[in-house]
Amino acid sequence: MIPQRYIIASLFIAAMLLLFAVVQAPRPVSAGGVTAVETPALMNLGGFEVLAEWRLEDGWSPRFQGAQDPDQSEPWPFEGGFGTPWEPASPYLADQGLALNGPGGRSEVVLWRGLEWRRYRFDAPLCSARLDPAKGSRLLVTLQMGPARFETRLLEIPEGRVIWSTQSGPWSRFSWDGRAALLGLPEPAEPRGEPTLLLTTLPLEAEATEPTLAAWDEPGLPAPPRGLATKVEALSEDGRDLPGARLDLPWHAGDRLWFPRGDRLWHGSVQGWTAWWLEGGRWRRQATGLGQLTAHPPQRMALVAPLPEEGMARRTSPLAKVEWSPVPEGALPWPAWDPAWAWRENGAFDAWDQRWNESALPPERQRQALFEAHRPDWRAAVSLRASVKGWLPRGPEVALREPLGTAWVWVGDRVLLVRLVEVERLRVLKKLLR
Repeated sequence: MIPQRYIIASLFIAAMLLLFAVVQAPRPVSAGGVTAVETPALMNLGGFEVLAEWRLEDGWSPRFQGAQDPDQSEPWPFEGGFGTPWEPASPYLADQGLALNGPGGRSEVVLWRGLEWRRYRFDAPLCSARLDPAKGSRLLVTLQMGPARFETRLLEIPEGRVIWSTQSGPWSRFSWDGRAALLGLPEPAEPRGEPTLLLTTLPLEAEATEPTLAAWDEPGLPAPPRGLATKVEALSEDGRDLPGARLDLPWHAGDRLWFPRGDRLWHGSVQGWTAWWLEGGRWRRQATGLGQLTAHPPQRMALVAPLPEEGMARRTSPLAKVEWSPVPEGALPWPAWDPAWAWRENGAFDAWDQRWNESALPPERQRQALFEAHRPDWRAAVSLRASVKGWLPRGPEVALREPLGTAWVWVGDRVLLVRLVEVERLRVLKKLLR
């Protein structure tokens, strides 16, 4: 007969081995666990690691004050995006924080830095908030100070020191390289004149120079459209107060702007396209022409222009110089422009997993998994606060930041920063956008 003490010892060892297996199982083999790294996201439903949590006071939400970029025809869906520099602004700032508007005209930006939340408060509603794409050490915010009155500020992060502040229009953005900020102010249209958009650029690191205004007097290029300001005296009172290198552009529905470098600006409209270079502190036209201009991220511009006889030709150019190269006739057609398209040499894809030219990207599954995992939290928030159902009528809001391996999840009374499961799609995406 086996002594009882041996039976008890055997059962104890078996229990410890079982406990060890349970603890180690979720870890990859490379880390001493017993499962592979490539566990499908849906198999980890509810197992997403929460990196940070921000509890919202009643009446506060990650929303902007209705303003949108001038080349945005509709408000951008907050859930989308790769966080790439050609996308419209989102209240979710990369994997670092979020912009909040609250009651009484108050607002704030909260950033998750050094395992703690840092708060940057404002006494006016936020219309835009962006972190610079280069280092994430500059915060650009545009505030609505009153009816048709806006102010843009550049803050140093994490100190919160205001580097400069200026009257502006309702939006602002960084250049793709993070070297400058672009502000816009709609100018009042003169009788029988075209509507215009007054732009100005301010450097982030260098001292601001004397204000200038593009003269549209480049030899060999067309004269400026009627009603366009080419002298400071022709600007509105608000326009004359704007600092920096200013440029008055004709602006119509469907026009778009691209600001890839602090000294490069591309403008596409129904009437054609123009490339602007910043030279000697003043914007000057480098080239202009007919055709439909779009960005071809990450490093090119694309043009569809009419041929002299009939038909259309496609060309691409580097961002830093106007040097058009023809696209082979047999190449597949480009998709319609969407600011969320992430382009490669042979194709494109977007945050909603639409693909062009068979981009080699595995399907996205974590958005729905996060939605389902946090739906009980949303239901609890709906029962606690009546405002949640107005903000989030269908469930929690999920904003993926796939290249960073994170996502923001707004469940109603809280916003969570969650780590995504490291799947093959994330690795491929990081390589494509690198």
